[in-house]
Amino acid sequence: MIDSLEQLRETNKRNIAQLALGTPRAQVEKLMGDAQAGGKAGDILFGRLQHLEVKNPQREERVTAPDGAVYDVLFYYTDLKTRDDKITDDELTPLVFRGHELAGVGYGFLGRLAPKYRGLQ
Repeated sequence: MIDSLEQLRETNKRNIAQLALGTPRAQVEKLMGDAQAGGKAGDILFGRLQHLEVKNPQREERVTAPDGAVYDVLFYYTDLKTRDDKITDDELTPLVFRGHELAGVGYGFLGRLAPKYRGLQ
């Protein structure tokens, strides 16, 4: 049995794999959708209610690169590292936009723009 959180992670990974650099942000957001998962009575796993609630995107942030360029980052839930009712940065995949186009995907790209994300994979 697959829980709604796992379904969302798998769907997000599948959708991210379809993206191409330069894709307009509106098109990316349409593909990724605004799904929510977890936190409902139907989300019982290993005999306990999953209190964790996830949404698409999980969060949004604006970063300024060393050259002064401004990027918007949408973070999507794609991985489960520890079943601890918390979502940590290493469980999210960042989609990075410059202007209104997808400029990069993942922490390798984001880490070059924002030092606090260096070292995350």
